[in-house]
Amino acid sequence: MFWGTHRVRVDEKGRLAIPATFRRQLPDGSFISIGQDGVLTIYPPDQWESLASRLQDPLLGQEQRALSRALFSKAVACEFDGQGRVSLSAEQRRLAGIEPPSTVAVIGNGARVEIWAEQRWDAYSDDAVGRFDELADRVIQERD
Repeated sequence: MFWGTHRVRVDEKGRLAIPATFRRQLPDGSFISIGQDGVLTIYPPDQWESLASRLQDPLLGQEQRALSRALFSKAVACEFDGQGRVSLSAEQRRLAGIEPPSTVAVIGNGARVEIWAEQRWDAYSDDAVGRFDELADRVIQERD
């Protein structure tokens, strides 16, 4: 399980060091692709395989085809170099609003890791924290 927020520098080549606490939990077979809300997501193999299995039906509908194309066409293997860095593709950085050199927020989101442009994360997080009680009440009531 992934949790916490880490501020990390993206270098001129689009590389960033994934925090060691996250790196230790990301086995070979993890992928970086687009995620919801304009972020990049690191999907561990079980999450990636679950998504892939839902999108493998040969007779996909229009929405499934669009999701499949978006997700898989933007994916790169999550491969760490000797310094624990991963490389984000130029297309991934463009989609997530990450311009090197800059700082990003690498956050744990339960089963996945997300990479946010710092200003986007700050605005999103401030809003979500400000509405925490409202959101918690709504989500918990829906589960009961």
